[in-house]
Amino acid sequence: MTYAAPTNITLSAIAGIYILAQVIIVPALPDLGIIFSSDYRTIQLSVSAFSIGAAIVNLIAGPLSDRFGRRPVAIGFFIIFILSSLGSYFSENIYVFLFLRFLQASSAAGMVLARVIVGDIYQGNKATVMFGYISTIMAIGPLIGPLLGGLISDYFGSMQIFNFLTALGLFLFILIIFDLKETNFNKSESMINQIKSYPLLLSSMNFWPPTLVSAFSFSIFGIFFVGAPYVAAKVYDLSPSQIGMLLALMPLGFVPGNIIVGKLVNRFSTRLLLILGSILLMIGPSLSFFTSNLYGHQLAFFMPMIIMAFGTGIIWPVANTAIIQAVPSLAGSASGISSALMVTTSAISSGVLGWNIENNDPILALVSMLILVGAATILSSLFIKN
Repeated sequence: MTYAAPTNITLSAIAGIYILAQVIIVPALPDLGIIFSSDYRTIQLSVSAFSIGAAIVNLIAGPLSDRFGRRPVAIGFFIIFILSSLGSYFSENIYVFLFLRFLQASSAAGMVLARVIVGDIYQGNKATVMFGYISTIMAIGPLIGPLLGGLISDYFGSMQIFNFLTALGLFLFILIIFDLKETNFNKSESMINQIKSYPLLLSSMNFWPPTLVSAFSFSIFGIFFVGAPYVAAKVYDLSPSQIGMLLALMPLGFVPGNIIVGKLVNRFSTRLLLILGSILLMIGPSLSFFTSNLYGHQLAFFMPMIIMAFGTGIIWPVANTAIIQAVPSLAGSASGISSALMVTTSAISSGVLGWNIENNDPILALVSMLILVGAATILSSLFIKN
């Protein structure tokens, strides 16, 4: 079967919009709290609500794409994203705003579909290399997202962020229409039959270890992007644009990790690479806590976090390849279920941190949560078979 492969730019863009839409509002959270007259506990739920919505989207987007195809599912979910982004700008009530942020998570379908389309087209180490390439381009989102969100907030007002996302959603919709051809030529006969085959996937020991590694390692971004703005604003007294610049340091570690893993995948086992990445997840925040207690400058806290992001950059391509190849006939479902667990873990962990950070030492609270998920990632990686 000949596949009409979409360009890597299109795959990267539809996968990365989810992360961009999540992090672009992070520097503006304190300001959005003022706009909606809410405390930090409530406004940070705009990140958690987005993550919970993404979990639901991930659960249904994968199976829907196995049944109906990748292209129509992408079109449907991105229409929802465009409408909810526009609605967020016009919302005047905090609860309406949180609900529309929940709907904006429809963009998470792009991440699921990009992963499974790579699985449709590529196999083995080639798939890992492609995941590394795509996630390198995806990193543009968290690289420029916080800075862009901070600049928009400072110069045009925080609510203009949602007009920007609306325009970006329209651009991606055009890319999908013209470049994203169908790659699923073995559609499942019915959703019921597909659900009946879930025990095969859920009982696979090839599926669960990399899924848990992916879930715990990804949650560091949710934790960091909820806790770091509070640390930056309350401990270091920084503006939204300054916060955005510091948050943009994270991809400076993530991108090299993705690049390097493409060189290492033929030399080292999946298990060894995931263990290495997991160890780096713990080193970063541990070093950050140590240096921030020695020096009062904000870089003493933020710079060591690049090591943590580097570890995630190693983990992401390797874990995703193992996930979609665990049960090839259920690649879409595997991608969806693993992504749902990933964003659910992120939502819970970041929500716990956001709820408690005001009542504790902010740096200690953030670092402790990051080290905890790093330890869980190491433990999960030990169960990888090869």
